[in-house]
Amino acid sequence: MGTVGITMKETWSRWVVEHPVWVLLICSALCVVMATGLQGFRNNNDPRIFFTQENPDFKRFMALEDSFTANEVVLFVVHPKNGRVFEPQTLAAIESLTDDAWTLPYSTRVDSLTNFQHTEVDGDELYVAPLVEDAADMAPNEIALVREIALKEPALVGRLVSEKGHVAGIVATVTMDEGNTEAPVITQAAREMAQAYRERYPDIEFMVTGTVVFSQASADATEQSMVTTLPLAFVVMLLCLWLIMRSAIFVVVTVMVIGFSIASAMGIATWLGIEFSPIVGMAPAMILTLAVADSVHILASYRHECLQGKERAAAMLESLRINIQPVWLTSFTTAIGFAILNFSESQPFRALGNVVLIGVLLAFVFSVVLLPALVMLLPHRIEPGKQRDFAPLMGALAAHLNRHFKPWLLGMSAVVVVLTAAIGLNRINDVFNEYFDETFEVRQVNDFAMSNLTGMHRIDYAVHSGESGGAMEPAYLKHIDDLIIWLEQQDEVVYASAYSDVIKRLNRDMHGGDSQWYRIPQSRELISQYTLLYELSLPQGLGLEDQLDIDKEQARVIVLLENIGSHPVLEFNERVEAWMEDHWPQYMHSKGTGMDILFGRVTMRNIQSMLGGALVALVSVSVLLVIALRSVRYGALSLLPNLLPAAMAFGLWGLVNGEIGLAVSVVACMTLGIVVDDTVHFLSKYVRAKRELGLNTEQAVEYALRTVGVALVATSVVLVANFAVIGTSHFYPNSSMGQLSAITIAMALIVDFFFFVPLLVALDRRKQIRAGA
Repeated sequence: MGTVGITMKETWSRWVVEHPVWVLLICSALCVVMATGLQGFRNNNDPRIFFTQENPDFKRFMALEDSFTANEVVLFVVHPKNGRVFEPQTLAAIESLTDDAWTLPYSTRVDSLTNFQHTEVDGDELYVAPLVEDAADMAPNEIALVREIALKEPALVGRLVSEKGHVAGIVATVTMDEGNTEAPVITQAAREMAQAYRERYPDIEFMVTGTVVFSQASADATEQSMVTTLPLAFVVMLLCLWLIMRSAIFVVVTVMVIGFSIASAMGIATWLGIEFSPIVGMAPAMILTLAVADSVHILASYRHECLQGKERAAAMLESLRINIQPVWLTSFTTAIGFAILNFSESQPFRALGNVVLIGVLLAFVFSVVLLPALVMLLPHRIEPGKQRDFAPLMGALAAHLNRHFKPWLLGMSAVVVVLTAAIGLNRINDVFNEYFDETFEVRQVNDFAMSNLTGMHRIDYAVHSGESGGAMEPAYLKHIDDLIIWLEQQDEVVYASAYSDVIKRLNRDMHGGDSQWYRIPQSRELISQYTLLYELSLPQGLGLEDQLDIDKEQARVIVLLENIGSHPVLEFNERVEAWMEDHWPQYMHSKGTGMDILFGRVTMRNIQSMLGGALVALVSVSVLLVIALRSVRYGALSLLPNLLPAAMAFGLWGLVNGEIGLAVSVVACMTLGIVVDDTVHFLSKYVRAKRELGLNTEQAVEYALRTVGVALVATSVVLVANFAVIGTSHFYPNSSMGQLSAITIAMALIVDFFFFVPLLVALDRRKQIRAGA
């Protein structure tokens, strides 16, 4: 840094230290102004926020919802304790709950075992009526007939009644606006309705799930974590900070830097119109990591200088002098990494990148402006000889590493190779049902429903016929029927349905119930007549819009799968699309759509964009270190301690877990700041020792560890404790993110101390030997 730069830095630092009251007032005023933006805070829990209008998968999904009924549903699971659905009381309960489900807010359609539109033929007359009416008054032979019909009906089994007839389902389709703001109201109404029926029918279990309830459970789990797990993690972090720094004032100062940084960043983001979602909810944790690191480095150096006998003002000026450059480098490069997230196609990840970018830059400002002012204002004492200085411990570690650098370098190299090789054991996969552990009601209900009634993973195919009314063409329906038959043979499939099933049933019934006629008719005119008769007989709200579009140009194929992850869902969809290409004419080829497909694909692309952002940031660090340290050699070497922690952490994750979902994919970016922080601070002190103080390699290692080692350990311990507590969350996205973040931060410290330091000793010793020769 040039003389002018040094003068400006020293002048600024001196003004901050000498005018702490003014600094505090200015910072407080600015924070209040920025934080007022939070008045317009609004959280968007709609999963559609992850997809842009240009995304071809999302376009396909929206086109399907425009052509047919939407996929947003509430599922009531009805389980009689005696295991028999086909009894008067249970059927009466299902019939009554079906009627009441129409009263749910925003309900547009209700399907159940009892209101299933059963067809019968008398002569040339087609009669369509609910399968069950006035269940409480039905005779045993009538119930037996209903049971026989229901358990042979493909449209019911695996969706609205179990194969054994021991569990039934009621599906209420709802219409919600963008943002899913209606979800809490719908979920609450559904739960209250289920509770009322539990009290009314004590011998029957009534459970609630479905896409609406699941989405709301995700929002509730995020809110629960913010109320319980995150505050606990914060308290643990502060406790660790106090144990290391031995100063309540230092803890208060750090908390104020964290609070000012997060509140200001979130306020500015709201002012800028950035839309918040559960993903953006991770931003405070990311900002916190750098705010803690910045604060601890400045406070640790300040404490060290005070223990050497300096006055408070002089100690703070020296701390700022040696820390501003590395703190700025860390903040700037971290901001670059998160700025790269703007290349992500998902709005929540772009928003996350921008909020954290703002936050880490504000954390830098508050740590070098607000923190010194607070330290100058708040009463505290650091007396040389009366408080323990951890620097001698770092000196002992330096001596050990200088003596035994070869064994450490060889041993750590082996660990690095093994763990980085294990990265390949990971696979991109999200098992959405397992986002919640068994303490959540929605997980318990989903597990029960998937084991006893239906599947929760849904794929839809909109199959075009090529012309208006073409869905009535026999060859077209025969092709769809062939697909349904193939789908039902696949192990993953719990339920498969299309309009071809309705036509086959109508054809059979129009031929006196003869099973030989359970097939697609050969005449388009006959199929059209069947369809018209059937449509005219259906009650309002139970039309064919869930199976055919209004022009009868396309039909919908619905597939429900067992509990598998997003990656197996994508693989299954590829098999279906390959089957279509092999067996159907080209105009019928269809692409699968649904939230599982959308999230599976967008997760892959977001992981690529985030890892790309992290890589660009890490390379930027090295380039900036080349400039700041005026050394290509040290800049290039810095890539190792910057890249290896995340690589080793993901390798270890591959050995113990192996599943990388959306939440885990952000860890490389989330921990970027602290990983870079460790490297930048150590290298800057090491190079300063060699250049400014003229120390040799061993002495430079000791100086660097004595001056910055305590801060590195402190930030690592504090943040590992913070994320480890988050790792105990009952909500998998939070727990997995917390666990892998804690592992990555721990790896960063281990790599810096036990791999990078021995590597520097080995390389610089060789350089000294060559110079001496």
